[in-house]
Amino acid sequence: MILTVTLNTALDITYRVQTLKPHASHRVSEVTERPGGKGLNVARVLAALGHEVTVTGFAGGATGRVIQDRLTATPGVVDALLPVSGATRRTIAVVDEQTGDTTQLNEPGPAVTPAEWSAFQEAYEDLLASADAVALCGSLPPGVPVGAYAGLVRTARAAGVPVLLDTSGEPLRRGVAAAPTSSSRTPTNWPS
Repeated sequence: MILTVTLNTALDITYRVQTLKPHASHRVSEVTERPGGKGLNVARVLAALGHEVTVTGFAGGATGRVIQDRLTATPGVVDALLPVSGATRRTIAVVDEQTGDTTQLNEPGPAVTPAEWSAFQEAYEDLLASADAVALCGSLPPGVPVGAYAGLVRTARAAGVPVLLDTSGEPLRRGVAAAPTSSSRTPTNWPS
């Protein structure tokens, strides 16, 4: 099983408009919604390629319930998201059909409490016991320590599980310092 971690899940909403004009009202020609956040996107692709995938991270409020309902309907993906008291974020993409340009609006994630973060760390350790590999992906929601990925990398390495890291900024710098598995070589136990 491949474990993907998305600490800042999102409901990705895409609006298509004929032409996007600032300071104007628009008629939307199409709306799509799907579970999002880098790790959920990775999970969807891995499942489509026939891999067994478990997703973990946080989900809260009505938006979190929509994400979990849609994940349940995704073949090959097991939902192991943990509840948080705050509402999961939404990302809004507005696509200009004439030019193909996209305008992206990303809401902040829910504020994660210390108790919720602690519960996640315990669940993560349990999930690693049956993981062949783990992908740590995306931004951190408010309340999650900036060094969170570094700690998760160390936990995976201690469990003997290859770990990939896909984030940015200070969380990436600290996570890389914890020495995730190199993406330039494939470990012998990495699923093909």
